[in-house]
Amino acid sequence: MPIRRFVLLSVVFFVGACAGGMRTTPVTPAELEELAREVERFPHDADVMTRVGIRYYQADEFTRARDVLTVALGLRPSFTTAVYLGLAFEGRGQFEEAETSYRMAGTLSLSNEQRQELDRRLAGLTRSRLVAEARSAIAREQELTTAPPTPNTVAVLPWSYVGANRRNQSLGTGVAHLIMTDLGKLSQLTLIERERVSAILSELDLASQGAINPSTAARSGRLMRAEWVVAGIVRETENEVRLEATIHDTRDGAVLARTSGAKAIGELFDVEKQVVIDLLDQLGLKIPPGERQALTERSTTDLQAFLAFSDGLAAQDRGDWGTAGGLFALAAGRDPAFGAARRFGEVNSLLLTSSRGSADALVRLANPASQASSDARSLSLLTALQVIAPSTGGDLDLRTRTPVDNPRLPEALGQDNPSRIAIIGDIIIVITRP
Repeated sequence: MPIRRFVLLSVVFFVGACAGGMRTTPVTPAELEELAREVERFPHDADVMTRVGIRYYQADEFTRARDVLTVALGLRPSFTTAVYLGLAFEGRGQFEEAETSYRMAGTLSLSNEQRQELDRRLAGLTRSRLVAEARSAIAREQELTTAPPTPNTVAVLPWSYVGANRRNQSLGTGVAHLIMTDLGKLSQLTLIERERVSAILSELDLASQGAINPSTAARSGRLMRAEWVVAGIVRETENEVRLEATIHDTRDGAVLARTSGAKAIGELFDVEKQVVIDLLDQLGLKIPPGERQALTERSTTDLQAFLAFSDGLAAQDRGDWGTAGGLFALAAGRDPAFGAARRFGEVNSLLLTSSRGSADALVRLANPASQASSDARSLSLLTALQVIAPSTGGDLDLRTRTPVDNPRLPEALGQDNPSRIAIIGDIIIVITRP
């Protein structure tokens, strides 16, 4: 009986230690060595490679985790493996690769909760990636200054607001969005995404400094590899609103186009369209009739909806996701046809939840109890059988297709102790009927 109890406790401990990679005890140098040996022994076993990769990740051995989990994912795609591979890439600062792993996980059959948490992680990852890219660009500023920009690439910078109406302070942010939306309709131009512009300006600490002058406009544009940057000012008086727009060449800060227009604030959308057409004509761009017609289309005709949307953009830029979500909802409520308000609202809800969460929620969903129990049971049983009864372990290996690398296996065949076999029988009964 004492022997039987000892073996049973050993197997149960092994189950708890391996269950789905949820083990959080510190990884010792001795365990790292054992993990390396397991990789060598079971290079074609997806379960073993995933378990080892998870432990490497928990030990902050992100490079090892990446390498092992990449192999495991190639052997058998699974949500658990893809998620931990994405986390390992994040640990290495490889955000694009992490995004690829998460998107691969999204192609699998998932529960609603898994898919929602994956979407939240992707939203947060995009933010992290853009910040990392901005910092990298600033660190390489001297190199980027001498490199030629990407032709026909445009960055629209946030516009400044000059006026006494505090209610309309975010108009500059909203008008910049309208300008970017219209320029994005032209096939000749490539627009730098708004979030990337925001990340660069935040790292340069320019977003809170008011009007952007030609030198800072050119500098921020070079960091984004843009050829042109569009900057502007919204000036509001008691009787009218004036839009002043300028396009700078990022190579030397030279002004390539400049225009302005003014009308009553109720005709703000008309002024914006006029400004865009003037800028494009000054650049000498030949716009196909279909695209010129698209430039006349409006995201909304409701000024109050647009003001709420502009406030939402400003709140989002501050990282105030809660306030932004309410404002986007208000804008979409006033104008149900305002597609941008709905889209930004959907993205904002993901940003809000991702800002409050961490990798823990995704890790929990990557380790369903049933899968963890099944994987751990197989591994623990195989280990026990290899040690106590090699021939039975070999038989189990054939039926489970789990590799057994034991050089003493041939000589051990037929030498099993019947009493030990009985002990294993008890263990099997206990494990399969928890």
